[in-house]
Amino acid sequence: MTATSTGLALVVLAGLTAYAVLGGADFGAGLWDLTRNPRQRELLAKAMGPVWEANHVWLIFVVITLFSGFPGAFAALSRALVAPVSLALLGIVLRGAAFAFRQYGAPDGGLPVRGTVLWGRVFAISSLLTPFAFGAAAGAMATGALRADGSAGLWAPYLAPLPLVAGVLAVACCGFTAAVFLARDAQRIGDEALVTGMRHRALGAGLIAGALALAALPLLPPSLAEDLRVVGLPAVAVSATAGVAALLLLWRRRYAAARVATAAAPAGLLAGWALALHPWVLPGEVSLADSAAGPVTAGPILGVLLAGLAIVIPCYALMLHLLRSAP
Repeated sequence: MTATSTGLALVVLAGLTAYAVLGGADFGAGLWDLTRNPRQRELLAKAMGPVWEANHVWLIFVVITLFSGFPGAFAALSRALVAPVSLALLGIVLRGAAFAFRQYGAPDGGLPVRGTVLWGRVFAISSLLTPFAFGAAAGAMATGALRADGSAGLWAPYLAPLPLVAGVLAVACCGFTAAVFLARDAQRIGDEALVTGMRHRALGAGLIAGALALAALPLLPPSLAEDLRVVGLPAVAVSATAGVAALLLLWRRRYAAARVATAAAPAGLLAGWALALHPWVLPGEVSLADSAAGPVTAGPILGVLLAGLAIVIPCYALMLHLLRSAP
């Protein structure tokens, strides 16, 4: 694979990582929205309201890079992942609509309370549906059961143990990330009751996520497990170390540092998954090198994407800074 194609692959991985951490924190908020705690919902809305749409920019970067930089892989994944991607997109659409309708449909807005409760449930369920679908897709890709022509079936590859565990693991990771981030937000506004509540939820979700990650290891195909122990070991070590560090920092109530460790845990997990799959997109079916665009096309695409990231990342960081510093 050429250096340009490698650069495009790294853009895909970076986009997936940003979406898993930043978008995952928003999706995980749906898990805690089920508690129906009014003050917690207010904290959630304040934290999510300004950024939940912006976080999808990372998914857009991933789709554009795959479509233009790896057209063969994009075509194969579009056929093989119809079911989970459709569920994920349904969750994204329903989640955004439900969040908006619930916020603007509060009782003082003239809509009945029953309607806002219904939209709240739609928001929570759809927030969990999307990470579960993406996790199941990643698990199915790892099993080697998917076929480039979609002949493996619409649902069968995702009913195996590994995709199901991976889906639940994705939900747990999102819930853990969201709870850690919300604990820090609650600390910033000085609400100790909310800080304690989110801290307990974060510790519980983190332990569950760690247990699910360990449970997934014996379910890996032998070839993938071997690659994970060899090329993917540094990334897995980073993920495990960061996860343990995040739990210890939470225990010691160091929430700002815990956010950094929490972000590193899914980043390491994704990197390990990508390294173990390399050089395949679908093991035994589609390789990354064979599906890449030609050098004449790949070079300009990489240049445009890097220029776009150079603009988007500072703007995103500035947006977060301004919103976090606002009263």
